[in-house]
Amino acid sequence: MPKNPKKILRWMTLLCIVIGLAAIAVGVVAVAKEEYIIAVAMLLVAVWQILNYIQWKKSLR
Repeated sequence: MPKNPKKILRWMTLLCIVIGLAAIAVGVVAVAKEEYIIAVAMLLVAVWQILNYIQWKKSLR
């Protein structure tokens, strides 16, 4: 068991937010270049990260 699980959860939450924002940025660029398969995949990654963020936020309480 980690020494400070809340600190690890906060780092994971920050990482989750960064990955989600990067996925949205790549998705926007993919739409601009008309690469729709990549755009859909990045949208799925972003949605998955939002769900992870909500789950981790509940566990911090």
